[in-house]
Amino acid sequence: MFLVGVLKHCEHCESTPVSSLSTMESDIPGSPDITKRLSDELLKSASSGDVARVTRLLAGLANVNVADAQGWTSLMFASRNGHEKIVRLLLEKGCNISLVNKSGQTALEIADFWNQSAIIHLLINHSKEPDHQHQTTNYFGHNPLDRSANKRTDKEWLAAITKDPKTKFLLFSQSSPYVKYDEDGRCHLCPFSYSQVSSFLDSLSNPPISVLLGLGCVSSNVNPSGDSNQEEQSAWFALDVSNLEEEQAQKINPDVQLMSLKNPLAMMAFQDQEAGVVAQARSMLEWHDRCKYCPTCGSSMTVHEAGYKRKCEKQDCHSNRGIHNTSYPRTDPAAIMIVISPDGTKCLLGRKKQFPRGMYSCLAGFMEPGETIEDAVRREVHEESGIRVGKVEYHSSQPWPMPSQLMIGCIAHALTTDITIDKEELEDARWFPKQQVAKSLQGRVKGESNPLFFPPWKAIAHQLIKAWIGMSSSNL
Repeated sequence: MFLVGVLKHCEHCESTPVSSLSTMESDIPGSPDITKRLSDELLKSASSGDVARVTRLLAGLANVNVADAQGWTSLMFASRNGHEKIVRLLLEKGCNISLVNKSGQTALEIADFWNQSAIIHLLINHSKEPDHQHQTTNYFGHNPLDRSANKRTDKEWLAAITKDPKTKFLLFSQSSPYVKYDEDGRCHLCPFSYSQVSSFLDSLSNPPISVLLGLGCVSSNVNPSGDSNQEEQSAWFALDVSNLEEEQAQKINPDVQLMSLKNPLAMMAFQDQEAGVVAQARSMLEWHDRCKYCPTCGSSMTVHEAGYKRKCEKQDCHSNRGIHNTSYPRTDPAAIMIVISPDGTKCLLGRKKQFPRGMYSCLAGFMEPGETIEDAVRREVHEESGIRVGKVEYHSSQPWPMPSQLMIGCIAHALTTDITIDKEELEDARWFPKQQVAKSLQGRVKGESNPLFFPPWKAIAHQLIKAWIGMSSSNL
């Protein structure tokens, strides 16, 4: 069998003591020869079931996901041979269960093929653990701030915290944030202090919209000391200063510049925590920009609750009686789904006319009033591709501040396979086999004349595709 042949490659590795190898690696940091010997030893020991040796080797390797020429990792070898203790150890050390070898197999599929029931159980349960799920929190979803909703109506507290020297203000103009770039060209938010912003607030014809983002510390590399994690807890606000000239902001901080959003991918340039904060800020300011007048009667509206409510100035307006969604920030839910064929071997992906050449992605569409997530998935898939969907599973979600969507990621199990494309929505839609998708996901087809590629890893579509690759078709 193929797997047996692959395993023979690591039966005869040199028997250099592990302790010696670890010492040599520390003496020669990054030495390719030493790292390769450690990697080969790890693969051999995982295959043979030597728990003690694997433990020592993991202490000397920075990358626990090393693989051989065929793409086999230590987790795959241990899974193939049923070494439960080693699988547990590798999972604890953070081995990636979604990696595939050159045959398109994950560790779970290998264990399933060789009927290693204990290993199958371990890998499936690991994929459901809360800590593992936390690792899949999508970009724009890492917001460290406590939104402090209980403080939004406390006018005295808001007045005091606004002038606190530690309070940070993020400036936006026409929905674009003011940012700065470090020496390595990385993008960061550029917070201003109250003393800095107060110097030009009086010059604006209209007071800027101010939104309390929350309390906390946002991890960033903008501080010269680099010790951003030790910053004090502070309040964060977003200010819409669209009437402010960029030169005025640069007089206060010469390094600041207004980010261009002509390319939507520009919003994906931030570090994770900063991305979460900018997503909140941009969505809130976009809502204020679009809801300047009462949707119910057309009268002017005033801002309340630290930016989280608008109130119609017409006292007898219906919106002032009871709770109405016209008075509070809106989020538009959209379903996005990876559609799996009935036999689990293929996924359905589509492309729009505006996509770059060769790019395919998950199908998606806005939810409608009175519709469940599951029904939205089934409707959108059928409308765009003609495919009927049965079971729908939730995977994860992603805030999408363009301007204010919530992408609800799902795994949809198809009942049919015949495709009928809605040409108004899609240019093309196809079933792609797992092996082809896995290779494209790992960048192994860059030299092909018609390469297949997907949205960047910071997009939830990428994570849904990756999640399918890590699934075993026998467990669908």
